[in-house]
Amino acid sequence: MDKTKKPTSSVPQSGTTAAEEEKKECSCQECECGKKECENCETLKKLGEEYKSKYLRAIADYQNYERRVQDQRVEWTKNANKNVILKLLTFLDNLERAELFVKDQNLAQIKESFMKMLQSEGLAEIAVINKPYDPHTAEVVDIKEGDADNIVVAVLRKGYIYNGQLLRVAQVTVSKKAEKKL
Repeated sequence: MDKTKKPTSSVPQSGTTAAEEEKKECSCQECECGKKECENCETLKKLGEEYKSKYLRAIADYQNYERRVQDQRVEWTKNANKNVILKLLTFLDNLERAELFVKDQNLAQIKESFMKMLQSEGLAEIAVINKPYDPHTAEVVDIKEGDADNIVVAVLRKGYIYNGQLLRVAQVTVSKKAEKKL
């Protein structure tokens, strides 16, 4: 038997009726108020539900915040890598120009090694030679007479895609069909 609970008696206390005594007995075991129907218990239950709802909402907000911060970190890293690779493309262009004039096996190996490293980071060259001109991937620098209209005949500067996004457009020479004179 619990010593903290007061024994209930069926005999009314002094100055109270049996109906009033019955109202005072609380059916909930959490409350020690002694009432049959406790408004305080209902208020506490509602308050508990409200706090629980707020707690769950705060947890969800925090998880969304963590996910947003993680996505921002990934995006910042991609942009930082994109900017570095864009700067390295000028070095790659200079290596390719040097390779045209200096026929050295070591220079070719250095260029090939550098290109493989950039490709492992997500860089890919845009293939535009002998294809129809696409203004989204190439920029026309020169026009030459040829057999067909708008076919890329030469690449002056290569274009690149980085992780599926256009990094730099190619600079190309496009053919224009020669007009026949009568």
